[in-house]
Amino acid sequence: MRRRPAAAAFIILLAAAGPAVADTIAVTAQPIALDPRDPGRHRVGALDFLAGFVLSGYSSQWGGWSGMTIAPDGQSLTAISDVGSWLVLDLRQDTAGRLTGIGAAAMWPMLDRQGRPLERKSWTDAEALARDRDGSLLVAFERLHRLWRYPRDVAGRALPTPLDAPPAILQLPANIGIEAMTVLDNGALLLISEDGLPGERDIAAWLGRPGVWSRLNLARSGSLTVSDATLLPDGDVLLVERDFSLLGGADLVRLSVIARAAIRPGARLVSRTLAELAPPLSVDNFEAAAARTAPDGATLIYLLSDDNQSFLQRTLLFQLRLEPAAAAKAAAGSP
Repeated sequence: MRRRPAAAAFIILLAAAGPAVADTIAVTAQPIALDPRDPGRHRVGALDFLAGFVLSGYSSQWGGWSGMTIAPDGQSLTAISDVGSWLVLDLRQDTAGRLTGIGAAAMWPMLDRQGRPLERKSWTDAEALARDRDGSLLVAFERLHRLWRYPRDVAGRALPTPLDAPPAILQLPANIGIEAMTVLDNGALLLISEDGLPGERDIAAWLGRPGVWSRLNLARSGSLTVSDATLLPDGDVLLVERDFSLLGGADLVRLSVIARAAIRPGARLVSRTLAELAPPLSVDNFEAAAARTAPDGATLIYLLSDDNQSFLQRTLLFQLRLEPAAAAKAAAGSP
């Protein structure tokens, strides 16, 4: 059984308009070290570990967080779950941007095009989230593979608009859909599947805009599968991959960089490793990533894990720091 953290709970009453069902949720944040054997360790690969928390939400709908965005000022996190929920979580930080805890939380159901809460796993399985340049939120779903756009403000009766997705995503297995999605600096969308199309060794990806898509591929990294991607402030893309099983948990999570200049139609993308998280380091099924610029110009990376609503797993929220020089070396493939 998961131990109840000692941190104070933040109880939030949610009021959702129309058919969206209100919920009351208490969220706790318990600090966790990068290395439980050495709590003073703060370096992994090219990244500095700034903060880590085990989040616990006392609601039947809590967990399954599979995609997120971070406000540019770092004061809030918006996430989606693979059971059809939105989460907006206020974040506390110091003057340097270091995460120090959480504040108020709000959670409510994702709605379909008729304004009804999503039901059944085939409809609720949201796996990737990105904020478009107009502020709207793009969501990629698997099982019933599709892309939807939600308004900037997703509270209450926010209704989605379907987007023309690459037709080939319908060839993906039901549980292996678009797992990573990010809006590039020129407004184009980069979509990356969790694994490859049937008969293909590489991982399938698409570049373009709704209705106008080009294929490209991501070189496979051993047994790892893709779990998310996010745009870095310099225009490169952070890729998250993991080796995970429901019984064994997360054996390895790899964070790497795809150079922006390499992302073009027909390309075979190869990412460069920034860091690898593996036991005995604190690690779980990281499926959501976001990044922003720190007050001093460095890049702050946020990771959120999907606990699969299982008592065997945790919802971890990590914050890491990437110095500009390290990002440039990784993107260029320098040692």
